[in-house]
Amino acid sequence: MLQIIIRPNDRYSLGECAQMAVEAGAKWLQLAVSDGDIDALREEIDEIVTLCRDGGVILTVEDRPDLARDFGLHGVFLHAGSQSPVAVRENLGAEAIIGAEAGSAGTAVSLYKADIDYVSVNLADSSAASVLADIRKTGCEVPVVACIPDAMLDDDAVAKAVAAGFSGACVGTAVFTGGDPVARIGGILKTIS
Repeated sequence: MLQIIIRPNDRYSLGECAQMAVEAGAKWLQLAVSDGDIDALREEIDEIVTLCRDGGVILTVEDRPDLARDFGLHGVFLHAGSQSPVAVRENLGAEAIIGAEAGSAGTAVSLYKADIDYVSVNLADSSAASVLADIRKTGCEVPVVACIPDAMLDDDAVAKAVAAGFSGACVGTAVFTGGDPVARIGGILKTIS
């Protein structure tokens, strides 16, 4: 599984990022928008929702369960400390996809027990591999996604994460810088398929 974070940037609009990711074959997009961007991006987000529905692509948003509900998105990803995952689950319902950041095995297991669908571990943290190993030692089968920071993203970073036992990877804006984003995302997808 590959999640692509899309956010407005100096080179492409939110909609252009979404279009390129879907064109490349991505099946999961994660919106990252600030409070100030919402009104200006409302029409564009509606278009992205339609694009994702038509293409069978999962669409989630970071830290904004209100937007997930208002726009009919599949769910939300919660950064550590942003909101109570239990309250978000109650608010969005059983069918919503809810992911959350976990910095330790204990946090991941607690989130899994709280009916969270997946956890994300940041690979910039030097203990990421041991967190994954510790989660598995507990017998917890929660899917663990490797969050690959832009500075660490190279052609085989996602494949290495999957080979290390992560259930998938989440990549950010680095796929939209330099070169052809469609080719870059397509190449990443090929390495993990």
